[in-house]
Amino acid sequence: MTTAAKVFMMLRKNKTANKIIGGIVAGIVFLILIIPISLLQIQQSTRSSALAEQAKAEFSYWQGTTPEETGYTCQGERYCSHFNASVVDWCCYFVGTCADNAGLDLYEIGFSPSTNTWASNLSEKGKLKTAGAYSPQVGNLIFFNYDGRSNYAATGFVSHIGIVVEINNNQITVIAGNEYNGATENWANVSYVNEYTLSIDDDSIACYGAVGSDIVASSELSELTRDIISHNEIGVLYSEIDNQYGSVIPNDVGAISVGVYGWHGNKALEILKRAYQINQLQIYSVALSYSGGNSVLTDITSSADWSAYIPDSDESSCIKAMLLTDSGKQAQDETSIEDAQQYIDICTENGLTDKKVIAYCSDILNQFGVNSFYANVYGTGRNGVLYGVNSSTTLYDVYNSGRAWSDSNYNYESRRTWTYEYLKDY
Repeated sequence: MTTAAKVFMMLRKNKTANKIIGGIVAGIVFLILIIPISLLQIQQSTRSSALAEQAKAEFSYWQGTTPEETGYTCQGERYCSHFNASVVDWCCYFVGTCADNAGLDLYEIGFSPSTNTWASNLSEKGKLKTAGAYSPQVGNLIFFNYDGRSNYAATGFVSHIGIVVEINNNQITVIAGNEYNGATENWANVSYVNEYTLSIDDDSIACYGAVGSDIVASSELSELTRDIISHNEIGVLYSEIDNQYGSVIPNDVGAISVGVYGWHGNKALEILKRAYQINQLQIYSVALSYSGGNSVLTDITSSADWSAYIPDSDESSCIKAMLLTDSGKQAQDETSIEDAQQYIDICTENGLTDKKVIAYCSDILNQFGVNSFYANVYGTGRNGVLYGVNSSTTLYDVYNSGRAWSDSNYNYESRRTWTYEYLKDY
């Protein structure tokens, strides 16, 4: 709920204010509607996140406990010992302990005892987001360069890490470990877990790790998105698929499409390569059963280009059989959830917060490609579903915009309508 909306609700509860509110409500609504989407996203209220809640629990723990009472020499020992490490600069160990206790995969979030290595790991995974160009979420990691953003832009250096635990208006609240007030001697014994609030525009904030937020971590949202995509590609919800794993369209607009997502061209080849990596013997055995199997296997084990590949009937049968193996199904299961999460990440990184809107727009990204956000989702492209939608990003708003239906011919109206109806009742 926006700040304006909260004030409105408070006034509604006041009888005196209630008598005059009718005369100003139109003006309030107008002001709300012209607030840019980006500002609304910054003015989000606190949302729950397992990682943020874990950080809060650790901060609370030390408010009534001293290290001596628990057998530690200092607060940092609690977190360094979690990784069987001696007490060193421990801000990374603090965040890593919180993430581990919150159930996050440390490899997936790029954990390292070094802030710079951690940031580099996130960059390689596409999850490091520059401050000022990204709307942070509760539960994200936050990296600092105390020489300022210009220094970070020039050097890529970060010196400290914490966890975003609240975002209200233009203020961001952080909990971090290894904080101390300028003590340079025996710093380990005087460093502590700290909570503080600063402006989202503070020059010391270098970048964010786009992990840990409920939206990003929600397996329910990933599975919902996967259900929608598979239905729109092969006509069946992913949770109800059976032999549709073996879907093969030899010539789908100039190249092969396969599997539950209708993976096209080189993406189709990637699915078979993944299946081969999972169980080489299984895929090899299938190839031996078809006259065209050798050519398919050669492409799987080489750097073949399938951007215009159209298999003949025997090759198609071979590919279908490969997709229906246990390794073929596993490759599709893994890739489909990864793709769904990638689409979700793109949507959240661009400020979308409503889960139904994210699932709706993720289907568009699957259809038009991950580089199509601005052309087919946001309002700068003629087909963007958010075109003309300023502050209201409800499912109805994005559907009613009539965008991403393909030009003026509305070629994808049935696809968009089914997606809207399914999500509306979800």
